[in-house]
Amino acid sequence: MLNYPIPWVNSMDRTDIYLEIIMTQPWLLTPMLVLVLIFFMVRAENRLFLALMLVTPWLSMARAQDLSLIAAGAKLTSGLSFLLVAFAAITHPYPKRQLPTIVYLYPIMAFVWIFLILGVEEQSVGIVLRIQWLCITIAGVLLARTVVTYADFKRIINGFTVGCMIALLIPISALVLFPGESFLKGIGRFQPYGSNSNQVGMLFALAAPLLGYAMLTWPKKYRPLLIFYLSLTLGMALLTASRQTNIAILMTSFPIIFVLSKRPIVTIIGLGIAAIGIGWILSIGGETSPMERLASLETGRPQLWYRYITEVYTRSPLYGLLGSNGESYFRSNIIGQHPHSAWMNMMYHGGFLLFLPQISLVIYSCYSGIRVWMNRKYLSGNPLLYSIVLLLLLAMYVQGCFNQVVYWPTYSWSFLHVAFASIFITLWASIRDGGVEYALPPGDSDEGNEEYDESDLEEFTDYGEPA
Repeated sequence: MLNYPIPWVNSMDRTDIYLEIIMTQPWLLTPMLVLVLIFFMVRAENRLFLALMLVTPWLSMARAQDLSLIAAGAKLTSGLSFLLVAFAAITHPYPKRQLPTIVYLYPIMAFVWIFLILGVEEQSVGIVLRIQWLCITIAGVLLARTVVTYADFKRIINGFTVGCMIALLIPISALVLFPGESFLKGIGRFQPYGSNSNQVGMLFALAAPLLGYAMLTWPKKYRPLLIFYLSLTLGMALLTASRQTNIAILMTSFPIIFVLSKRPIVTIIGLGIAAIGIGWILSIGGETSPMERLASLETGRPQLWYRYITEVYTRSPLYGLLGSNGESYFRSNIIGQHPHSAWMNMMYHGGFLLFLPQISLVIYSCYSGIRVWMNRKYLSGNPLLYSIVLLLLLAMYVQGCFNQVVYWPTYSWSFLHVAFASIFITLWASIRDGGVEYALPPGDSDEGNEEYDESDLEEFTDYGEPA
């Protein structure tokens, strides 16, 4: 480990510490500045893929608190990764798609959110976090505008797949180099370089379906590497003992499991490699027993939510913290804990003024995603991809019931939520108004190189008229 550990402190104190470190040692920003210079040296048509690839490793490094100097630089520049995506999307030298008006509700409500929390005790930190969320929504919407063809859609998927593979090297290195220090003492949950188990679990939840899809569709020469990578991811997800992480992985795995069931030879080889990888990971965990916690349904969230509903929301159900002073950004002073739910946190911050527009976007993006999924046979590309992305979006919303990550501005998970929701809303509008055959043409993709068998995907294909 590095010799500059930062003990656990709340987000406000930790941000102040990071600022102090950067002010005294500005050279820590050098790697980020080098990345930015490389970004601008790359040709405009390749910048978007590079920016998407950098997001996940950048944000993952920022959460590795025990890498204090490196984490400090990554943490304070994490918003820059989304600005690079936004800039790359704007300057992408290809046609852009017209988006439905409702999609712009994401940045509009993100802007409104800033004013709702101006009176909180941690005002500076709250404003920074809300501005970062505004950057995420702008980048997500701009990224959706670049999805004109299936090739553009695949660019996003491949960019984040490669990014996840790079980011996974961080927890893997912690297991290999510092196995004894990678688990929370007294509990045994996997926390590589001090990353919270639930937070690093979002990396595994995102990587698992992307690696699974790559395993089925990338050239066969990469398959052993991808299977081993996927097995390490699943093993580390188990070690976090995070139920929400493993539920998200389970939700997105059904289409992949079905396709694998049609390929017995690949499945047997894959299970052999996976057994080695998962067994190795669990052996490093030593005496930890993640299955005990994963098998337990015990949680204090319902009681916590009941207290927020009866003791906090009744005081200001319409506007939340708007006009209040001295309240905490992170938790109600009455309760003393944050609400452990994205939707409950919205009600705390902005009442129905914030909650209703946001939940409307959730409902409509789910409806749009389902309608796109029903027409997947008539769209370009692999029908399996639409199934996985839809389930990934639904998993994000389910996970939002138990954690704030889906609207927290320092995760690839939250950024992709905005991007995927915007893409599904836009695709459904194109199918509804212009016809499914024109909604997402093939483009100059590597679609022909995707190694999948149409017969393996029968259960994920419609045979009737477009829905």
